[in-house]
Amino acid sequence: MRVTALLCTLFAAFCPPAQADGKPIVSLGLDYSSGSYGGQTRTETWALPLSLKYRTDAWSVRVSTAWLRVQGDGNVTPDGDPLNTPGNASTTEGMGDITTALTYNLIDERRNWAGLDISGKIKFGTASTSKFLGTGKNDYSLQAELLKPMDQWTPFLNLGYKWKGDPDSIEYRNVWLGSIGTDYRLTPTLSFGGSYDWQQAVTSTSDPISEAMLYLNFRLNAASRLNLYAVGGLSHASPDWGSGLTLSHRF
Repeated sequence: MRVTALLCTLFAAFCPPAQADGKPIVSLGLDYSSGSYGGQTRTETWALPLSLKYRTDAWSVRVSTAWLRVQGDGNVTPDGDPLNTPGNASTTEGMGDITTALTYNLIDERRNWAGLDISGKIKFGTASTSKFLGTGKNDYSLQAELLKPMDQWTPFLNLGYKWKGDPDSIEYRNVWLGSIGTDYRLTPTLSFGGSYDWQQAVTSTSDPISEAMLYLNFRLNAASRLNLYAVGGLSHASPDWGSGLTLSHRF
């Protein structure tokens, strides 16, 4: 499961800009995913994602990583990237890649008909390649997110392009990616929503990533929020299913 991508979506859902200015936000989660990814062996991944976000004026920065425990044959990374270096089934664990993102709020939805954010991201290939926890290469991406608050509804659309670093064993393609979804606020303390995520196939023999997510978001108090989510994969490049929770606190 693409843990950092999930954190981006969940941060957008429960950390509105009006509540986040000048306040650091820490997020800690628990995530599980399972899938065969088109291979013969099932890969199961447990993750403890950690993210720190800080916003001031129109700029925000986020740094995220995760502790990983993976049971599989090394056919794919925890993010679903094919490695084509399968070995014997084993269990490995360690820290995942570190991802940084810098976002500029080009159009503020609080003062305009819609909001538009532009983000540049770098995934540093810090995860262990010998344990099949990452590719060992950096990825770079540029994304734009459009959102439109409408009373209780907040639909959003995300479109981006990713430059993939090639590991030693395989050549990746640069890919387009996108997501579409909405958040609906039931009460001042409870909302739910969902999204569909898609990404082009990273190799000539793999499938595009295609998956859907549903979530419930609870505001525990003025500073803390809890999010519960479930993910269903719709292609061989995605996990068959996954679920998890994320706890966010604003200082």
